[in-house]
Amino acid sequence: MSLRWKCGIALTVTLLWIGFIMFRSAKPASESNQESLYILELLRRLFPGMTHHFVRKLAHFSEYFILGGLLYAFWRLLSKGNVLLPLTLAAGVACVDELLIQSHTPGRSGEAGDILLDFLGAAAEVGLFLLLRRRKERRSRERCGTKS
Repeated sequence: MSLRWKCGIALTVTLLWIGFIMFRSAKPASESNQESLYILELLRRLFPGMTHHFVRKLAHFSEYFILGGLLYAFWRLLSKGNVLLPLTLAAGVACVDELLIQSHTPGRSGEAGDILLDFLGAAAEVGLFLLLRRRKERRSRERCGTKS
């Protein structure tokens, strides 16, 4: 598959995921709470002490963990450069999500703490990718007999 196709697919999946995040953020609080309570009941089977607040914050972190990975993977196709652009884009999406969508949705509010949590989710995934890449490069050097 050509680089152009890979970039097109990566961009499409990333934009669809951003759309998914925005769609979920535009749901009124009553509907969003019902979904969270459903997930809470499932998680309580494994983790009896789980709280509704924790599930809602976990959702923020998880959505942006995935977004961070998608943005990083797309950026890696385009450039071998640093990770500032994917992290900046994730932060920008989080700001739009909280300040422009959730703050104007009935019963919801845009919160700076959620923007930070979203960013930390994206940064965690990018950090994981960087660690795995570094580990792969180190193993490759060891197989070739070189050291760094």
